[in-house]
Amino acid sequence: MDEMAWVAETAVASRAQNFDSDGRIAFDDGPFSGFIERVPVRPGIALYRVEGMSSHAWKLTAQGDAPAGNVVFGAMLDGAGAIEAKGNARQNWKGGGRSFVLSLAEREITYHIEAGKQWRAVTLMLEPAALDALAEQNGLPPLVRAALDDGQLPILHMFELNRAVMRAAHDLLQPPYRGNMAMLWRESKVLELLTHQFDHLAESPASPPPITPRDLARVREAHDLVMADLRTPPNLDELAGLVRLAPRRLNQGFRHVYGMTVFEALLDARMKTAHKMICEKRDIPLKHLAWMVGYNQLSNFISAYRRRFGVPPGQHRRESDVS
Repeated sequence: MDEMAWVAETAVASRAQNFDSDGRIAFDDGPFSGFIERVPVRPGIALYRVEGMSSHAWKLTAQGDAPAGNVVFGAMLDGAGAIEAKGNARQNWKGGGRSFVLSLAEREITYHIEAGKQWRAVTLMLEPAALDALAEQNGLPPLVRAALDDGQLPILHMFELNRAVMRAAHDLLQPPYRGNMAMLWRESKVLELLTHQFDHLAESPASPPPITPRDLARVREAHDLVMADLRTPPNLDELAGLVRLAPRRLNQGFRHVYGMTVFEALLDARMKTAHKMICEKRDIPLKHLAWMVGYNQLSNFISAYRRRFGVPPGQHRRESDVS
């Protein structure tokens, strides 16, 4: 994320600050007192550490780019509040012990913090190239893979913080080393934290109840709604509401009928449509073709197409023209 500033805002005051040369923002004047620290760990991975308290309820928002494809993995160690991101239901936490995964997806994201409570959090920001590298080495949980395949997929998932994640996050807040040793130690702890987060996200849930004929009809209705508007389809919560199914139940139904989740089906349809249009040699600029199938950024479309077909769409078009 390329933040221009972070804004801490209460009902009575608002203050925007930039990172200093050490990658730190100190809020020490006004009702909010605390800091945000950003530390590069390796290419495409940044560690954020946050501590603060306010005498008023307050919110924290980043100013700047929120690139599609970037994913945040976090641990709330103390405090209470909520995360708000367009396209997802608001997620609340109270007290320590909550993890979360969040896609930036070119949208504003706000952290709402309750008054009078110490807030401590550790988060990791991963860019698509870093996620790709991890995928080649160890694979990715389905939710993270979906965010990588479709950079504009709105994801906000909060879950219980296990002891291993809590221990690694606490360690990252209080590093025992300085200098080069600190860099090596920090990278090892970041990878440890990611490993535990991925383990949780990859766990298989308990077996759900079987799909009923009525549910199947609603799943097919939802599929038709998604296929009818690849450009601006409803998000998962909206789609579930339209067909009167819980979001998790709807994804279960999609896996049962189509062998993939709702957003995997959407991505599949987008790629098939783009591939067909290229093979039919339609004279459409790639940027407009990407827009037609739901990608606001050409680079995200090219990355998704290459992952699906092994070559970028421009090369595919040239090869199709030759043949």
